[in-house]
Amino acid sequence: MKKRILYILLAIAVVAQFIQPDRSAPPIDPARDMLAMTAAPDDIRALVQGACYDCHSDRTRYPWYGHLTPVNFIVQDHIEEGRSVLNFSVWDIYAGSEAAGECGETILEGEMAPGYYRLMHAHGRLGPEDQRKLVAWFEANLPGGGEEGPGGEDE
Repeated sequence: MKKRILYILLAIAVVAQFIQPDRSAPPIDPARDMLAMTAAPDDIRALVQGACYDCHSDRTRYPWYGHLTPVNFIVQDHIEEGRSVLNFSVWDIYAGSEAAGECGETILEGEMAPGYYRLMHAHGRLGPEDQRKLVAWFEANLPGGGEEGPGGEDE
C-alpha cells in the first residue's frame, strides 16, 4: 500500500512539472533601462545587475530550481511583485517614485536583497563596502519624489 501511494505521489510530481508559470517579459528597450539613463559606472552596473535585476527588471535570470513546480510559481510571484514595486527596465516610468528614492534605504535596512535571495544567490550578497558604494550612488542618482509607481502602493 505504501509503495502504491509513493508511486502515485511520484506520478503527480512528474506531471506537475509540465505546469509552468508565465515567464514572459516585454521586449527590452535598452534606452529605458535605469543603468543607461543614469549613465551608471561599470562597478555600479555590476552590483545592481547582480543584486537587483533578477526581481526588479525584465532581465531575469532564472535559477535551476525556478523551473521546478511548485517552486517556480513562488519564484515567479516574487519576481512579479518586485517588478510591480520597481522595474529598472522601464526607468522612465519609475524615476522619481518613492520606491526609487528608497533604494539606498532598503539596502541599509537589510530589506534588499531579501534574505532568501541572498541565501541562494551569491551575487545578491553585498559586502559592507559594496553596500556603502551602492547606497551612496543610489542616494546621489535616484531621487524619489514620493510618487507611487504604476503597481500602486510603494513599499
